[in-house]
Amino acid sequence: MVTTTTSALFAVPEPLGMVDREAVSEAARAATLAQNRAGATRLEAAHVLVEQFARAEQAQAEQADEAGAGSRRPAYARLDPEARARDHLVAACQLTCWHAARLVTAGTQIHRRLPRLRSTVDRGLLPEQLAVDIACRLAEVSDAIVSVVEDEVVARFTGDLDGGDRPTRNAVDSAIDDAVERHDPAAAQDAAAAAAATRSVRFRGDRNGMATMWAKLTAADAELLRRRIETDASAASADGLDGSLDQLRADALAALAVYPPAGGPAATSPGPGSGPGSGSGPAPASEHDGIELGDVRLGADLPRPTLGNAARAGQPIRISVIASAARGLPNRVEFVHGTYSSVEWLCTELLEGDDASVRFELIDPAPGVLDSPEHALRYVITPAMAERIRMRDGTCRHPGCSVPAEACDVDHVIAFNKKDPELGGPTTEWNLVCLCRKHHREKTFGTNAYRSGPLGELVIITDTGHEHRTRPKGPLARARDAIWEREWNAYADRIVADDGTLINPPGQDRYGPRRRPA
Repeated sequence: MVTTTTSALFAVPEPLGMVDREAVSEAARAATLAQNRAGATRLEAAHVLVEQFARAEQAQAEQADEAGAGSRRPAYARLDPEARARDHLVAACQLTCWHAARLVTAGTQIHRRLPRLRSTVDRGLLPEQLAVDIACRLAEVSDAIVSVVEDEVVARFTGDLDGGDRPTRNAVDSAIDDAVERHDPAAAQDAAAAAAATRSVRFRGDRNGMATMWAKLTAADAELLRRRIETDASAASADGLDGSLDQLRADALAALAVYPPAGGPAATSPGPGSGPGSGSGPAPASEHDGIELGDVRLGADLPRPTLGNAARAGQPIRISVIASAARGLPNRVEFVHGTYSSVEWLCTELLEGDDASVRFELIDPAPGVLDSPEHALRYVITPAMAERIRMRDGTCRHPGCSVPAEACDVDHVIAFNKKDPELGGPTTEWNLVCLCRKHHREKTFGTNAYRSGPLGELVIITDTGHEHRTRPKGPLARARDAIWEREWNAYADRIVADDGTLINPPGQDRYGPRRRPA
């Protein structure tokens, strides 16, 4: 029988199905140890990449100083070594930009200021993701107390792992927050104030016509919102509305999108004798610990946001329709953010929209329909072209980046030549892509080479010789893919028989005895 500990690798001399449970367990433990050590190598590689980029930047600056005044790059043209290392790791390790950025932060922190964590990681005692979580959180701790906080946290979590209890990311944050509060209460207060500046709300398209919403709020605001949603959902449930409590909570949240009547107050003050049982006006806003929870009337449905309601509130309604229905594709309304609904939904919204004015725009999915010789030689991108590129790309086109297209710059892949436009990249659809500001700067001032394809493909060749490719993923690109797939399937149906043979093999008459296929 072969045994091992966490300090040695374990090799199974035969298939796992042929050995006993103890050997299989040891093989799994050895594989985990190898995986942890591979993670340590990735963290070290991230740190070394940062060091190499920093040295290259320093060498370039020294060469510029030797060349004389005016040769050194201005500050806006200098790229952060950590950002450049992140972009290299995105494709090399098949990561998103967010994960690669955390890997770089963790690698530099572990090898520069966290010696005990580094020793633990190098021995394979910590999973890579847990090491990244700890290092990224310790990066926010001041140098004055980071050593003592590191000692406490590493000792605690290695003990938990030895007992088979892996801490969650929330447990890591809580443990470090508690340690910081004990050793530097003022720093803990400053951290709480800084955290409030990170509040945000994001929406993301989901499957089957759904979307997800992610919010980061202060604890007080989140509690107020939770109580409002719970109060409205509970009232609707007590009134007999169909749906589970979770569904009614979602309806209550959506009801907050309803605009109040124009010129009218958002809430009506109750008159004498009004209340839940009087039937003469809304119930007074309930309060709990001095917090107003909102006006809820038992017996009334939760209001539903509509296009008409938004129009009356002055919100413009503009619907862009990609012309694909004529090609036999399913009819549906697709939003730029990636969610979609049915055409029946749109018809209902318009019929029930209280005369809502809607402007329709028909978009031709064919590539290059907005290109013209006149605009091709102009540097300024027209608003219509910029909107079309954003609708095609969906997000930043750099590998692993998910910044929405509306927050990106529209940039020329082949640089536009302002002195002689005919010698540079034209302002046409195939030569334009969406890049977030960080990756726009990387393209402009970095050392990578870029080239594009006719349908918006982007190829990036790094200075190390690696080639990375991305394709557009916006609604316009998806419509093109669906059209191409349908046309290809129709073509295949015409030339391939039911038994899988070619109807018109090479060397024979094109249509043979069957004439032109239908």
